[in-house]
Amino acid sequence: MAQPGLAVQLYTLRSRLAEDLDGTLAALAATGAQTVELAGLYTRSPEDMRAALDAAGLTPCSAHVPLTRVETEPGVVLDELDVLGIGTLVIPSVPAPADAAAADVLIARMTAAAELATRAGLRVLYHNHDFEFLALDDGTDLWSRVTAEGVPWGLEPDLGWLRVAGRDPVTVLSGLGSRFPLLHAKDVRPSGPKWHDVPAGDGVLDLPAIVAAAGEAGAEYLLVEMDNPSADAIGDIARSLDALRRVLAEAS
Repeated sequence: MAQPGLAVQLYTLRSRLAEDLDGTLAALAATGAQTVELAGLYTRSPEDMRAALDAAGLTPCSAHVPLTRVETEPGVVLDELDVLGIGTLVIPSVPAPADAAAADVLIARMTAAAELATRAGLRVLYHNHDFEFLALDDGTDLWSRVTAEGVPWGLEPDLGWLRVAGRDPVTVLSGLGSRFPLLHAKDVRPSGPKWHDVPAGDGVLDLPAIVAAAGEAGAEYLLVEMDNPSADAIGDIARSLDALRRVLAEAS
């Protein structure tokens, strides 16, 4: 059973990247990171971003691209990903539907966008938050729709958001079969009534069980991400990578 690799979602470093893209990518590479997932280009052209990643020794495995961009400027999106050498497009978030009818309209939009991207040779994934599990007016939810058989996309489960939604991440992963080539190993910890994301290994996630489930599913990458890192976001990433490396080593 092959183990997944490790990658970093650059959204974690968005503030630093906006101020100093080249220096931040170099600092990230110094943690031992080799693979990243993009979430924007920080005013750079695709060519310049590719050059910056190459200079830092980082390889992009995927990119978060808003659904509206795929709908309104598909040619631009496809050209960007081609220049960057990225074959996996992730829909990172969608508006939370107010009712079942709105959820069905949203799924129709996602289907059209995913089919367009798939025809262009891209693999399309959907990244969840917690609102997908909220009950709609007919008793269903968005999660059942985005995970339905036959949808033209795979999944990039966010384990932290699954836990915030009251789901057991390992149970969810076990029910998805091999439909998640990527997953966000975002750890979380409760503080009063609220949840906070923390470096991997510092929260409540059962990382050994998650690594085992990812391996059984043939997942390609566990991605480090924090929506709200500390002031030392690079340090947060380094700690997360170290924790995940230890778990992977123990599982091998």
